[in-house]
Amino acid sequence: MKLIKHIIPIAILLLIMSACSNENDMPEFPTKYVRISETSITVKTEEENKITIHPIFDSEETAKGKFTWSIADPTVAKIVTNADHSVTIQGIEVGQTTIKIESEDGKLKYFADLRTMKAYPFVNPIFLDFGTIESSSPFNTFKVADKSLTSLLDIKDYEFDYGIRINENFGSLTRTNLTNTLGFPSEVIQDFFFNDGIKVESASMSLFNLNSRLKYTFVMYASIADAGAETQYTIKGQTEETRVLVTTKNTSNVAIIENILPDENNEIKITVSAGPNNTQWAKFYNISFMAIVPEGYDLTTLFN
Repeated sequence: MKLIKHIIPIAILLLIMSACSNENDMPEFPTKYVRISETSITVKTEEENKITIHPIFDSEETAKGKFTWSIADPTVAKIVTNADHSVTIQGIEVGQTTIKIESEDGKLKYFADLRTMKAYPFVNPIFLDFGTIESSSPFNTFKVADKSLTSLLDIKDYEFDYGIRINENFGSLTRTNLTNTLGFPSEVIQDFFFNDGIKVESASMSLFNLNSRLKYTFVMYASIADAGAETQYTIKGQTEETRVLVTTKNTSNVAIIENILPDENNEIKITVSAGPNNTQWAKFYNISFMAIVPEGYDLTTLFN
């Protein structure tokens, strides 16, 4: 009977191990290991989009060993192993392959799927429309004034990782009697994010996942029917610039801030507030439209 008691647990263990489809599926027993937290990794092509992956070890002692990274198909991506056991991956061609980290003696190893996607250079503007009314292409409609919007499209419908989120809440307002001479459809100019400046001194949003090496230009537009309205826009990355726009029945004027580099987190913050000469009874400030423009782009071609 004692022999049977020992055979049954061993048989169960063998059954569990045989059910694992690959080495990554092995059950977590108290043993040495190296792992990759991302079992599926996506990287875009071009050097500026390269990423670094850090492995996970069971202990500091294991991490002191020698480990190497390899890639099944080096035509898809190239890898560089770093001193801290991390690996830097740069996409070369669109495709799929696997990467592996392995100990020097081959006893510890882990695999991850790697997918590469085509990266498009930022050479065309991104148009943002603020307000609850849906706008058609080329506008990215930011409908909800306390949320975020990701995967922004440029005017050629190329998708970027860029996103924008609200930091401090705006309200939303619609005024159907507004017109413009810039060529904006009514869906863009007749709704907007706004606040009562007497109650809410300012509100802000941040662009994120930007390219740290690129300078971005911003073109802001807003209009409102109320007399005496003036809005101030402050853009902050590695530097900070401010522009003021008279928004009362504004049909053609825009505020432009050029060549802002993202901060250390690859973000740029946009703060909207009442302008210094705002005499509207509640100090309304608002934003209807913003263009994110690459450095050197001809701004005279943005409208009409």
